[in-house]
Amino acid sequence: MHALKAVEAIKEDLIEFTQTIVKIPSLTGEEEKVAKVVLAKLQDFGVDETWIDEIGNVIGVLRGQDRGPDILLNGHLDVVPAGRLESWRYDPFGAEIDANGNIQGRGTADMKGGLSALVFAMKLIKDIRDRGVELPGDVIFSAVVFEEAAEMFGMEYLCKKSLPSKELSFDVCYLAEPTTGKVNLGHRGKVELVVETKGRTAHSSQPWRGINALEKMVPVLNQIFNKTGQELPVHPDLGQCSITVTNIVCKPGALSIVPDECEISVDRRYVPDETPDGIVAEFEEILEEISKADPEFEASVRVRTLLEKSYTGYMKEVQKHHPVWIVERNHPFVQKTCQALKRIGQQGDMGYFLGGVDGGMTAGLMGIPTIGYSGADENLAHTPEENIPIKTLVEDTEAYVSIICELFDIHNRKLLR
Repeated sequence: MHALKAVEAIKEDLIEFTQTIVKIPSLTGEEEKVAKVVLAKLQDFGVDETWIDEIGNVIGVLRGQDRGPDILLNGHLDVVPAGRLESWRYDPFGAEIDANGNIQGRGTADMKGGLSALVFAMKLIKDIRDRGVELPGDVIFSAVVFEEAAEMFGMEYLCKKSLPSKELSFDVCYLAEPTTGKVNLGHRGKVELVVETKGRTAHSSQPWRGINALEKMVPVLNQIFNKTGQELPVHPDLGQCSITVTNIVCKPGALSIVPDECEISVDRRYVPDETPDGIVAEFEEILEEISKADPEFEASVRVRTLLEKSYTGYMKEVQKHHPVWIVERNHPFVQKTCQALKRIGQQGDMGYFLGGVDGGMTAGLMGIPTIGYSGADENLAHTPEENIPIKTLVEDTEAYVSIICELFDIHNRKLLR
């Protein structure tokens, strides 16, 4: 099985489409325009069923023969902000092709390049079916909203509402996130905690008349940086747990007044033996110990929740949490994926995500085998150097066709010539 010639035939369209969607600054909550472009391309390709759901996800389905496996190909529509424009050599939303054949810009690696590969893989799989080859299972394409917010807002709606409403399910999920060509099989869990300390306001010229909530946060910060962060467990595959403080806010936040509220955001990465409830309980014990030494100490800890709103107007309160997940290396879907990549000359090496992805929903909460793959460089995600080589874009498309064919036992080398 080798898809190269078929991919080469649609290469220019693939490049143009990738540039088109990269030029759309689809920040989280602002994905409508790019969603419509992706939907239109699926419809142009004649995908059986296509729609945008209530939250704004784009979905396309190639129907199979109900023998399975059913495959979900997943990506996300949103990108992070570009940041300071002076840091960019190229226009972050210009989608320029540099002298080395790389498409430059925000979202090229994370993950509009991978998303394009999935869209065009759908076309090539439909072409195979149109030549008379039965697909034993469904191939479902999804491009979700709100992935970058790390709350699984769009993915949860897809899995719990959109697909069940059409009597669709899946046996394996592929995430076209940047993995630098590795077959990624999981990541540490992430939970964002909010720690709050309370005090009493006073004029800053007489601070002794108040209780400074920022001062009361100091022993908490010392505990995080100098003790808790030094004692966290290590997982043999997922690596070192971590903890850090990412933000601090004092209220009222005005000059000449001692703050009576202080809040920090704590990013805690955890491994399978830990749970968010357990992590919160550990913090409660820390706060209790501090209070024993300071009768004025008043503090609390909780998992951060936010009321989110998609571009369609759909709203829901969500937690800032990505569950931990891991897929066994010897799982049949993993082995078939590696075999499919090796068939087209790729290494098929295995790895794990450093950051969080929507596999926390499919694998972490639903227990469905989930695999990440794209040749895009994971280290370029969210940076001013973000790009995807055209060569990688072509190889990713070829790889996903090969993977689907491997799972469906389609090995006729002439099908894509």
